[in-house]
Amino acid sequence: MSDSLFDRLGRARVRDVLVPGYIDRDAERPVFKPFPVSVHLELEDGFAELATVRDEGRMTLGFVDEPGVPEALLDDEDEFCLDSRGLDVLSEGYDALRVTRIRGVVPAGSPSGAGEPGTQYECLEFCFEDTSYLFVDPGHSLGIRLGGEGAYDRLMALNAGRPTGLAPGRPFVWTP
Repeated sequence: MSDSLFDRLGRARVRDVLVPGYIDRDAERPVFKPFPVSVHLELEDGFAELATVRDEGRMTLGFVDEPGVPEALLDDEDEFCLDSRGLDVLSEGYDALRVTRIRGVVPAGSPSGAGEPGTQYECLEFCFEDTSYLFVDPGHSLGIRLGGEGAYDRLMALNAGRPTGLAPGRPFVWTP
């Protein structure tokens, strides 16, 4: 059995999608304020963490026991919390879903391949049970943007043929 990060994720079941943030209590009502420097896929035995690479518009994938408090929120007076986005992504008929496909883009010139520890990604799309989708895009100024079905294809079409100062990344598809 392979030891790639993707293979490990493919053997797991995803229960929820969590975004870190804090409770802003300065207003009349408490308000959740996202701080999406990371996104966590809650698994049955820990978490897959998608974490932004500071000022790069990229992210890494790894496994952690528990989501940590983002460094910028450690000294904050507001209360750290996690926002569940699972209902936006995961089907209601399941308690946990298998990852059945991962598509994404590895930056050009990357020394490591998709699914290897330490690899950086320009974006990732997770397909759950061949029916539900989660698109994860770290290329936004506020952190990671989440999308659903079709978001990966729209980004690829938008970037096709655009002149950029950077070499285009290498798309890949992984299936278990």
